[in-house]
Amino acid sequence: MQKILSLFSHPLVKKLDRELEKVFSGVPHLPKKATEILVKIAPYLVLVSGLFMITGGLRSIFGAEDFHRIFNLWRTVPSVYFYITGLLQILAGAISLMAYKPLMNRKIEGWYILFCLSILELVMNLVSVIFFRNGLFGLLFSLLISFYVLYEVKSEYAVAKIISKNKSKAKKK
Repeated sequence: MQKILSLFSHPLVKKLDRELEKVFSGVPHLPKKATEILVKIAPYLVLVSGLFMITGGLRSIFGAEDFHRIFNLWRTVPSVYFYITGLLQILAGAISLMAYKPLMNRKIEGWYILFCLSILELVMNLVSVIFFRNGLFGLLFSLLISFYVLYEVKSEYAVAKIISKNKSKAKKK
C-alpha cells in the first residue's frame, strides 16, 4: 500500500505541482474559515464519491450494451466509451478511497492524491470530449475550479505536516 501511495508524490507530480503553484499563487484567496471547512469535510467527500464512482464504473462496464442502446437514440456512441469510462471511474474510486486516511490525518500525501485525482478527472473529461466532440469549455472550467480549490487548501496540509514534524521532534527530546 505504501508503494502505491508513493506514486502520488512522484517527482513528476511534484514538478507539475510546483509549476501550477506559481500559476495559482496570485489568485484571490478563499476565507480561512472556508478552507478549514473544506479540509474537514474532504475525507468524507472522497469516501462517498469513491464509493459512487466504483459502483458507477461497474454499472457502466456491465451495462455498456444497455447504455449503448439508449444513447443510440440521440447519437452514435461506441460501446467502448462505456468500458473506458467505467474503468477510469473504478480507478478514480479506488484512489479516492485510498485518500480517506491521509486526508483525515491532514497529511500532504492526501493532498497529492487529490491532485492526481484532478489529473485523472482531466483524462476522464478528455475521453468524453473525444467521443462526444464537445464539452471542451466544461472540461477547462472544471479543471480550473478543481485546481483553484486544491491550491487554496494545500497550506492546511502543509502546515499539518510541519506541526507533526515538530511534535515528533519534541517527543524525541
